[in-house]
Amino acid sequence: MLKIVGATGKKLRILEMSKVSIDRTDLTDVTCAWYSRDIFAGGTPSRDSAATQLFFSLVNESPRLQWLHVISAAVDVLHYQPSRARGVRLSTSSGIAALPIAQCVVGAVLAQSRGFGGWFASQQRREWAPILSADAPRDLAGQHAVIVGLGPIGQEIARLLSAVGLRTTGVRKRAVPCSVVDSTLTFDEIDAALADCDWLILCCPLTLQTRGLINRERIDRLPHGARIANVGRGALLDEVALIAALETGRLAGAYLDVFEQEPLPAESPLWSAPGAWLSPHNSALSSGNGQRDAELFLSNLRCYMLRTPLRNEADSE
Repeated sequence: MLKIVGATGKKLRILEMSKVSIDRTDLTDVTCAWYSRDIFAGGTPSRDSAATQLFFSLVNESPRLQWLHVISAAVDVLHYQPSRARGVRLSTSSGIAALPIAQCVVGAVLAQSRGFGGWFASQQRREWAPILSADAPRDLAGQHAVIVGLGPIGQEIARLLSAVGLRTTGVRKRAVPCSVVDSTLTFDEIDAALADCDWLILCCPLTLQTRGLINRERIDRLPHGARIANVGRGALLDEVALIAALETGRLAGAYLDVFEQEPLPAESPLWSAPGAWLSPHNSALSSGNGQRDAELFLSNLRCYMLRTPLRNEADSE
């Protein structure tokens, strides 16, 4: 079912519209709408479900819409822009999937750092091939993770990595101290942290400032054997430069959940790049997300009706 919520003053009316029969005269009453997970279901971040297409066509036809709540953490989704352009308030579900995304990143850090890639490969060959002492992995304790973006995802990554002994540097718009990292830098200061970075982790939004942030020059600043993880947006990272660094062995590995083009084309060299682990923009998946999203929306609905600040409102800072 497609759910659009209309509220006038303190009176609430919920419009549940089937995909087949929709009375568009009701849209004149709609002042707020919730892009919920059941509408997204059946789609992907790069391919809309039929319900998503229908939902946003109705949203764009609702002349009195004041507020739109969406399931994503990002605000750069094309579907949201018509509403934002006409002054509709937008709130996101930032933080809802922070823990599962962070667990995927930390899982990759632990597994790649401990040698699971080699063990998986020898298992496929049915070969008993212990790692020799000369090639023993470094202790995780004391390694340095540079976490670009200190929103809910970045902070959760930092918390988990600190628990296993990594030193953490957070990169954000302003170098305001953050309790879950050892130090903070601005985006303009990121170069200072790359020379001794073991894991460069990208989890920031895509903006004019962050597009192409990790280019060939910055990849070259990383020490030999460093690794990169990207769960932010594909356009944060120069994929051509990343592939070259993986193929030459300059970088030891990468974990990527987002890509410049999605779905990732079958001919992309990333599929077979040495040390690259890929997930199809799927790291946020978790059975508890729907409940957390519903709770956030209902909390924000109360705030909306009481005219108090919304949580996660875009451009609210």
